[in-house]
This record gives sequence, structure tokens and C-alpha cells, in this order.
Amino acid sequence: MQSRADDLPTRVVAMTALYLALASVLGLVEASFLPPLPIPGAKLGLANLAVVLALIQLGPWRALGVTLGRVFVVGLATGMLGGPAFVLSLTGAAVAWFVMWRLTTRGERYSAVGLSLGGAAGHAVAQLVVAVGVIGSAAPLLLMPYSLGMACVTGLAIGLAARLILSRLPQPALSVAR
Repeated sequence: MQSRADDLPTRVVAMTALYLALASVLGLVEASFLPPLPIPGAKLGLANLAVVLALIQLGPWRALGVTLGRVFVVGLATGMLGGPAFVLSLTGAAVAWFVMWRLTTRGERYSAVGLSLGGAAGHAVAQLVVAVGVIGSAAPLLLMPYSLGMACVTGLAIGLAARLILSRLPQPALSVAR
């Protein structure tokens, strides 16, 4: 009989695939069915729920795979792959992951709520900065206070949802982050 340690690589791959599928489905639901928020380009960031869970349970590099994989899957499924919306999404997702990763390396322990808030703020700022380059005007920066306010609300909601889910999961059986 195999030991539990032999199952660890299989478990990590399966959990990564699970979170990638969850992020992709949530991203597609948000892109296809939910009405837009009152701030241009702002979204709830439902897919970030899976990224926060992956970061906490699987570690930063698996969470990066979930982040980038989700952007490509949703971009391909929505027909936006390679377009301006894809560039904004990719940049925002990468910066959100980077901010959350840096928060995990600071020595203090941030909760799912803190990580989600940091990621949401990083995502909002990155998208507006890239929008300036795409549009060729500084006008998107006028939305910064509204975007950051919305990021706080959505980041808090996603972080609370992640905390609730994590509280319901058996941590020793699933957590493989080091």
C-alpha cells in the first residue's frame, strides 16, 4: 500500500486543476452573466476566490498557475484572447498575484481577507495604469478613487468568502503549501 506522502504530488496536481477549473468557471460566469458594475471596467473578481484559496493551500507558484491559466481559459472562451481586454485582465491578474505573494513573504501572517484586499487593490491600480497606455490618455486615472473603493468592497467580499470556505475544509488533509 502506498503511503500518504506518495500521494502528495498527485494531490497537488489535482487541487491545482480543481482551483483552475473553479477560477475559469467563476470568470466565465462573471464575464457572461453578471451585469457590469457602475465603474467602467470594474468587476466583482469572483475568480480571485480560487486564487486566494490556491495561494493559501497550495502556495504561490501553484496560485500563479491558477491565475494565468484562468486568464487564458476565459480569454479563449470569450474570444478576447490577445485583445485589449485580455491585456488588461492579464496585467491585473499578474499584479494581484504579485501583491498577494509579497504579502505572504513579509513575515506577518495575512488572512484570506487581507490577501484578497491587497490583490483587489493591485488589480485595480494595474488595470488603470495599463488602460492609460492602451487609450493613450491619462483619463482612466480619474477613476482611481472609485476603482480602489470598489476594489475594497469586492476584495473584502471575496476574502470573507475564502475565509468561510477555508474554515469548512479539513486543513491538514488539503494544505500542501510550504
